[in-house]
Amino acid sequence: MMSHMIRTKLQQGFLSNVSSNWIIKNPTHKKRNEKNPISTENKDDQYFERRKRNNEAAKKSRDARKLREDRVAFKAALLERENAILKSQILILREELYALAQTLI
Repeated sequence: MMSHMIRTKLQQGFLSNVSSNWIIKNPTHKKRNEKNPISTENKDDQYFERRKRNNEAAKKSRDARKLREDRVAFKAALLERENAILKSQILILREELYALAQTLI
């Protein structure tokens, strides 16, 4: 399964040169083991405590990943804005250089 971030980037066209089939067919994570359901009589207090801790750890992991993705997206937006500013400054400086070159000629 594709990560949310990769799927979002594909939809936004950021990874247009990367085939989505390549990402789907070549996951970077290992395949999961088959699920072994636990019978009802084996579900004791220890089982429920492990499930509770696992659910909390999974939520913490999802929240941390979301926070990292949000930070990366925010930084990317800042860098894109800075890049646009720098490109406009380059354009202004080129025009100024051209004008000064014309006055020397």
